[in-house]
Amino acid sequence: MAITLPKAPTPRKNDLQNLTVLLHGGKKIGKSSLCASIPNAVFAATEPGLGHLEVHQVSIQSWQDFLDFCNALVTEKHGFKTVVIDTVNNLYAFACRAVCVKHKVEYVGDFKAIGKGHVLANNMFYETMLKLANQPYGLWMIAHSAEKEIETRTEKYMKTVPQLPDKAAGQLLGMADMILFADLHEEKNEKGKSAFRRVLRTKPSKYYEAGDRSSALPAFIDLDYRAFAAAYESGVAAKNNKAASPSQPANVQKPAPPTEKPAADAAAKK
Repeated sequence: MAITLPKAPTPRKNDLQNLTVLLHGGKKIGKSSLCASIPNAVFAATEPGLGHLEVHQVSIQSWQDFLDFCNALVTEKHGFKTVVIDTVNNLYAFACRAVCVKHKVEYVGDFKAIGKGHVLANNMFYETMLKLANQPYGLWMIAHSAEKEIETRTEKYMKTVPQLPDKAAGQLLGMADMILFADLHEEKNEKGKSAFRRVLRTKPSKYYEAGDRSSALPAFIDLDYRAFAAAYESGVAAKNNKAASPSQPANVQKPAPPTEKPAADAAAKK
């Protein structure tokens, strides 16, 4: 295919249903429930757990099942506008298993060349996910979280990250427009008693993986799709108004830097 240079800049992703989102958090915190409220969504269900939700879903039990699902998205007529993968942890495991079956080994670490199995699995996984992300659908990738020890020259600390091998995690983080961390936010009343509410954290922190390329979201939002959509649309509108009237910047309150540690452990001790 011949390559031609662009005549105009690529439009910003202002439509919620054009976003690629990586959503991670602890088990049972409400990630699937949030995604169940996304309009016109279809779930690629790689693990059980959606029985309490009324959603359109396709059971994915192997890498081939996922390839068939992606093919059906392209070839069949449907009204779906967003794909939800629940979870990418299991999907990556299916990719590893497919590589093992193809090369007749038991584990990806059993290849004679050290690291070859992981390279093959990572490449197959990333290429397929990238093709899906480039389709005209929104893409939400749900992942379980895990704690990873970070060591610098001056300190050691724990960071909550998607529960994937470093290479695969880096690939998904790189393609995502947003990385949302589902967590518990601690609030204290006048008597000093703590209460916790479920939130989405959207800004980078040393203690958890999160980020928002749109810069349209506040530091945290209630763990609810309607709250997320309202916050995003409000933020995009404010940015557009500011761009249209640079001499009159929009009056948007800047959130405090999200430096607090994840509250899930603290809540568990209560």
